[in-house]
Amino acid sequence: MIAFSGPASAAYPPGELELSLQIEHNETRWQYSGETLTSKSAILGVQLQETLAPRLRGRLHAGYLDLSQPDNTLAAARVTTGYYAGIELALLVLDTSRLKLELSSGYRYQYTEGHTDSTDVSLVWHDTYAQLGVTLPLSERLDLHAIGGASRTSGEQRVGGDTDQLLTFDEKEQRYYAAGLSYRVDETGYLSVSWLGGNRDGFRLGFHRGF
Repeated sequence: MIAFSGPASAAYPPGELELSLQIEHNETRWQYSGETLTSKSAILGVQLQETLAPRLRGRLHAGYLDLSQPDNTLAAARVTTGYYAGIELALLVLDTSRLKLELSSGYRYQYTEGHTDSTDVSLVWHDTYAQLGVTLPLSERLDLHAIGGASRTSGEQRVGGDTDQLLTFDEKEQRYYAAGLSYRVDETGYLSVSWLGGNRDGFRLGFHRGF
C-alpha cells in the first residue's frame, strides 16, 4: 500500500509530475487453510504521480519484492523473490493552511517465486484498498502525516515439481494505519518516513522529486 505524504499546498499543482523512490519493510499474517503464516516483505520500488485535475491525482507504482515465510512447510516457499505493480487514485477532500484531507483507493498485483531441486513455488496475490490521509503542517518545511484504511488481500500459492498443489490465502487483519513525517529539502524535493501498523507492521522511506 502507498503512504499519504508530501507537504501541504493550496491545491494539487496542475500537470505536475512527481517521481519517488520507496523502501519498505513490513510483516503481515496470511491465513491458509487451517494455519496462519507470518509473511515478511522487503520492497524497493518507484512511484510516478501526476495531477489529473485540480483535486485528483493518479499514481503508478512498481518495483522489486522479496518475500520470506520462515514457517512455511515448503522449503522453496520460505524465501521467494519477484515484483509488484499497482495503480492508485487520490481525491483532495479538504485543503486549508492547517489541514489537508485526501481520500484514495488503489489496486496492487504481486508475484514471487522460489525453487529447490525438486520443487517450484510461485505466489500471486492481489490487494485492493481504500484509505483516508491527513496532513498537518508543523513548520515551513516539516509536515506530520497519518493514514487509516482497510484492504483486502486474496492470493494463491502454486506448487509444481514432484507434487502439484494449489493453496489459497488471505490476510488475517484488514484494517491498517500509518503515521510519519515529511521534510522538504528544497522547492521540488522532500523526504518522508512512515511507521506502519495494523495488518502490516513495519516502516517506509520515501525520496520524492517533482518536475
